[in-house]
Amino acid sequence: MAMVRDRNRIPNALKEIARINQREAQVGVFDDAPNLVRIAQMNEFGVDQPMTAAMRKRMFALAKEYGAPTDRIPKEGERFRVPERSFLRTGADESEDQVLQEAPREVAKMMAGEQDAYETLMEIGKVVQRRIIDKVSRGDGFDPLDPFTVAITGERRPLIGRKGVFETTQGIRVRVVRR
Repeated sequence: MAMVRDRNRIPNALKEIARINQREAQVGVFDDAPNLVRIAQMNEFGVDQPMTAAMRKRMFALAKEYGAPTDRIPKEGERFRVPERSFLRTGADESEDQVLQEAPREVAKMMAGEQDAYETLMEIGKVVQRRIIDKVSRGDGFDPLDPFTVAITGERRPLIGRKGVFETTQGIRVRVVRR
């Protein structure tokens, strides 16, 4: 007579369900990279503020340091503008269909004991991360930034497009945190 052995995965599955419900995947630019946060914020929301004497002095110094032209630096009292170029929000929004396709597969792996809650959330977050990085590298719908705008961020390369600051997993990252 043959014996059938079965492994009861239900307790582990319930434990992982409880763990996944206590966590969330976050995709973006995080505060352990303050310069990238500042640059991402400028791109996501744009900049529109009056030019102060101190700001103008700093911009001249940055322009000189990075070899950017100074003729377009606004005069004191004029408005300093950087257009909104939302790559994080729009990239995340555009990844919704892919997340809806991938999430059930990743949760099924967790239920089968192939990965834990952390790994499941990381894989789902990576779907969003890839979408944002793809959007950045293609430059979808974004006009190239003025060389001076790139210079004032303290970067020598463009922010968006091929070889851009946010075209890597070092710029756009995934983390899993407790809710």
